[in-house]
Amino acid sequence: MKNRIIWTVLAVYGLFSALKPLLEGTWLFALVPVVSILAPVLFVGLHAPREIGWKRLGVFFAITFVISWSYESLSIATGFPFGNYHYTEKLGPKLGTVPLLIMPAYFGVCYISWLMARLILDHGRTSGRTSGLMAMTLTASFVMVMWDVSMDPSRATVSHAWIWHDGGAYFGVPFQNFVGWFLCVATIFFAYGAIESRLTAPRAAPDRTAYAQTLGLYAALFIEFISFAVFTPQGTVVDASGQVWNLPDLYLSLGLVSIFTMGFVLLIGAHALRSNSA
Repeated sequence: MKNRIIWTVLAVYGLFSALKPLLEGTWLFALVPVVSILAPVLFVGLHAPREIGWKRLGVFFAITFVISWSYESLSIATGFPFGNYHYTEKLGPKLGTVPLLIMPAYFGVCYISWLMARLILDHGRTSGRTSGLMAMTLTASFVMVMWDVSMDPSRATVSHAWIWHDGGAYFGVPFQNFVGWFLCVATIFFAYGAIESRLTAPRAAPDRTAYAQTLGLYAALFIEFISFAVFTPQGTVVDASGQVWNLPDLYLSLGLVSIFTMGFVLLIGAHALRSNSA
């Protein structure tokens, strides 16, 4: 029964992601930031207790919440490590200077990225053995930053969920942001991985269905960027530095980037899953 609910959530979220460009100009588009954050969190709430257990899930959430909030707060105050920016009111209430929705967003995609890394590195083995901590940390970090590289200009420069004070070469986003993101999520993954094996006896790796569902959610995140590249909004947008960006150039570039980053990871993950089945 739970698998049916998870697949339903994935189908609805995937459809929502694909339709995002067509929702612009309607009242439904105001729901995009909230749905984009809460859907992965709902997936984790259904998926994770069975696959990693409640104790590991609680530790993962606590580590992700504290580290992501700390990095975000530090950067908003000092410019390190992401750069100079602030959040607008579009993401709702804040804890200090950081919207409360941001930490669950990290948590949802961190969980998915961690399992994607495990699938890719271990080829879906069910023995409970996993690759070394550094390999898991680096792979999961790349998988997660690929999403941010595909997403940040649309959320910041276009939607103004957050504002980069000095703009940036990547459609209004500074290069420093992505280095900072890698540092932040690598800290999360390393901290969780160092603690995970000490919590209880080693757990068996997720089965093929669980990995397939993880691939499904990563694909639902990915499809948004392809959809915007196909149904490209017209016009221009100006970032905080005064630089004018052409929207078709922005969305087509993000679609291209996502294909050769997130799309590549999905291909590797699908091959790993198929190899394990064979």
